[in-house]
Amino acid sequence: MRFPNPSLSEYALNTVVVVLTLAVLQYTGWLSDEPAGLEPALLAVVAVTFPVFSYLIALVGANVWSTTE
Repeated sequence: MRFPNPSLSEYALNTVVVVLTLAVLQYTGWLSDEPAGLEPALLAVVAVTFPVFSYLIALVGANVWSTTE
C-alpha cells in the first residue's frame, strides 16, 4: 500500500479556497431561498472534512495508479 506524499500547505490553501467560496455563496444567498447569511457550523464542518476526504481520495488514487504501472 502506497501513501501519498501531500504538501500540507496545498491542502490548507485548497481548504481555505473551498470554505471561502462556500461562505460567499451563503452570504449572497445562492445556496438557499432564505435571506443571505452565514452558517458557521456548516463552514466548520466543511473545513474539517474537506482535507480528510481529499487525503482519502489521494490515497485511493496513489494505490490505483501504482498498481497499473
